[in-house]
Amino acid sequence: MMGIERKKLLGQAGVAALVLGLAACSPAGEGEGEGEGASTRHAAQSAGHMDEGEGEGGSDGEGDEGGGAGGGEFGIDPDMARADPVVYLTALEVMRAHYLAGLAAFDEGRRAVGAEMFSHPISEIYVDLEPVIADLGAPDFYDSLLTASQSPYDGSSDDAVRASVDTVLDAIDTAEQFTPQSEQSAAQVQSRVIANMLERGALQYAFAQGSDSPNGPYLDGYGYYMSAQTIFDRHRDAIADMEGGVAEALGAALLAQSEAYATVTAPSPMSADSQRLISLARAATDAVK
Repeated sequence: MMGIERKKLLGQAGVAALVLGLAACSPAGEGEGEGEGASTRHAAQSAGHMDEGEGEGGSDGEGDEGGGAGGGEFGIDPDMARADPVVYLTALEVMRAHYLAGLAAFDEGRRAVGAEMFSHPISEIYVDLEPVIADLGAPDFYDSLLTASQSPYDGSSDDAVRASVDTVLDAIDTAEQFTPQSEQSAAQVQSRVIANMLERGALQYAFAQGSDSPNGPYLDGYGYYMSAQTIFDRHRDAIADMEGGVAEALGAALLAQSEAYATVTAPSPMSADSQRLISLARAATDAVK
């Protein structure tokens, strides 16, 4: 079952899970109206550009802290993802970012927020990317995504919830092994993906800084930064061998974001220089082109 049918099924399951979950286990202080989809889109528009292969969609409705369920923050062009390794990997890493951030929130006791972050990538990314994953020969992992999104509400223990997220992260790692071929080196491709995630992290911080409800966009940005750091750590040696100061540019942007995103919850005040974060991320993007 793909496309519209899966979106319809997910919508029905997601509403039921949200109603049950918020009634049963939403910690006090959550649900502050911090729409994820809207924040990502507005931040990108304020910068005057969007990433390659990225689209827009959905409403600007602001929802709970984990994000706006109607956001549609990252429209996938399947044809581009099928042919371009950077677009394909960026899509997977945006998914990973949601699970990394959601798990970090979950581990802080924000169960409803974590659960919402686990559900967003399915309708916003996976159902559009699924035909590409199939065409490239990667295993389908829709059922793993659905299990992770439902586990915080179905009586699963904390350890079981974490295990379900680990299963999704392993599936994303597996899907990355089926990346479309390119004339670019693996280090070039991965560096461009890192730069994409860093730009997202910088833009989200800027949006959160100007928001009355910063935790949602901040948590998104935290996930994007964590994804970028994970990729960099995996490919550090190959990136270090690249010419043109790529490693230095990526390293400077990562260091700045590690300081900006030092905590899972948005600090008060948010004192990092968001324009510096954006400048460093764009310098990294320029270095890897």
